[in-house]
Amino acid sequence: MNRLYRLGLAVVWTIVISVAFDFFIPSFDKAIDTIDYKGESFKLTKFYASYEDYKDDPDNLDTNELPLIEKAIVNAKFPLTFASRRDFFHALFGLKFPGYGLETNGRIAKTDDGSQLEVDSVEIPQTDKNRVLVVRTSSSPLVLLDDFVSTNIIAQVELKAGKLLYHNPKGVVVREQEAPMK
Repeated sequence: MNRLYRLGLAVVWTIVISVAFDFFIPSFDKAIDTIDYKGESFKLTKFYASYEDYKDDPDNLDTNELPLIEKAIVNAKFPLTFASRRDFFHALFGLKFPGYGLETNGRIAKTDDGSQLEVDSVEIPQTDKNRVLVVRTSSSPLVLLDDFVSTNIIAQVELKAGKLLYHNPKGVVVREQEAPMK
């Protein structure tokens, strides 16, 4: 009986420990050491127990991968027209790198032709750069007017005499671009 009791106790403890490990220690099938973007895998600095742990770490990407990630974001195809704002935002979120930022400045009405523009940007991880996209939202379909990489903070855009003028927070023009015709 003593031997049977110890065997039963060993089985119970094995079950208890197994359940405790499953409950308190993250499962390795959820652990990640790469992140996928546009069909490519990029190395992370370490294994992360979850996507949430990855996105909360500011130093999550292998520094050797940063130029490749920048190239992938900059070269990612982006549609030239959109049937709706919903389609535009769907494409914008598809351009965003997992765990990194997307900034939307909303509709900007400072145009001399009465049209409405929207300026949004996608963060290029750990570079202080953004891919900036400008869409004319007052036309149907919505039309992409400009798509570029910037190290400047774009605070305001205006369409004046057929040119897109990009201003930093101090009001200084940091980019000037011919606007496609309506």
